[in-house]
Amino acid sequence: MTFGKRMKISLLASALAVLVGGLLVMLLSESVRSIVITTLILTAAIFGVTLLLAFILEGKPKKVRIPVFALVMFVSLMIVFCFTMYTLGKRITFPGSVDEDAYEELCDLKGPVEEITYGTLAGWRIPASGVDSEAKRPVILYFGGNGENSSTKVLNMLEDDKLSFLYTNYDFVFLDYPTYGKSGGELSEEAIEEYAVQAYEYVRSLNTTTTVTLLSYSIGNGPAMYLASREDVEIAQMVMLAPYTSGYDLYNSNFNMFHGPFRLLVEFRFPSDKYAQDVNCPVTMIASTDDEIIPIDSSRGLFASLSSSTANFVSLEGISHNDFFSSPEAIRAMMNALEEA
Repeated sequence: MTFGKRMKISLLASALAVLVGGLLVMLLSESVRSIVITTLILTAAIFGVTLLLAFILEGKPKKVRIPVFALVMFVSLMIVFCFTMYTLGKRITFPGSVDEDAYEELCDLKGPVEEITYGTLAGWRIPASGVDSEAKRPVILYFGGNGENSSTKVLNMLEDDKLSFLYTNYDFVFLDYPTYGKSGGELSEEAIEEYAVQAYEYVRSLNTTTTVTLLSYSIGNGPAMYLASREDVEIAQMVMLAPYTSGYDLYNSNFNMFHGPFRLLVEFRFPSDKYAQDVNCPVTMIASTDDEIIPIDSSRGLFASLSSSTANFVSLEGISHNDFFSSPEAIRAMMNALEEA
């Protein structure tokens, strides 16, 4: 059997495998399906190019045929791999979060919550329960984790008395990231940074706002640090839960491969360590030695980058990444930070 015939048979078998794989893809969740489908299309296109190459190289000497074919296959596999990791990294970093049930439940509440619409952004505000509705008061502007939306978060806070300290003497404001909840727009690092500025502008537009405190959790620490580093904003203090040095740490916590040239595959780089050098307000960082998503060394790395003369690092134990708002120790650390401001 000639080289060309062997190649045709193997490539046709591969194409059949792609077809069967495509059918199986329909059983996957919608968030993963689009990635796999695009990868399969790209793979099928590469198979087509390889098949054409097999015809072109048929009859050529082995010393020409084999190196050329090997090079093309290597480049093709690298293209598929890089595309898949780039897209998958973006989806894992910002998977999107919508909770229609929580949204409807909040809409039905008559009292302690107000829906926000500001440009393309949407979210919720819990007015301070311990002061008069027209009185001046500080605001907590919250930047959530990548799996949080404002409806679920605010509803959980209203149902959990342990978190009422966040809206007793403060207004609590949580605007959803672009494509989250009811917010529109597109997702990119630049869009997230612009979102942070717009969220701040909304808080400042309230005639009851005195000062602004940033409370940030997980991936929200990146846009919060960016906002605090800007010269045109005034932040009273920052309280950061599970902070990280940069987006590279976030990506590598899921797939430890974004090093060297593969760093180019990281779309959301969030150089918090760079922004930290321009932050002058008081900062409290709360991290856990048992955080399985953001290593405490990454949090310490960011703390070391701060130029603020009033910075405090709180190291906790036994708290996993998703437990910062349910852990009594983390809640106490948050309360202490807010009381000291």
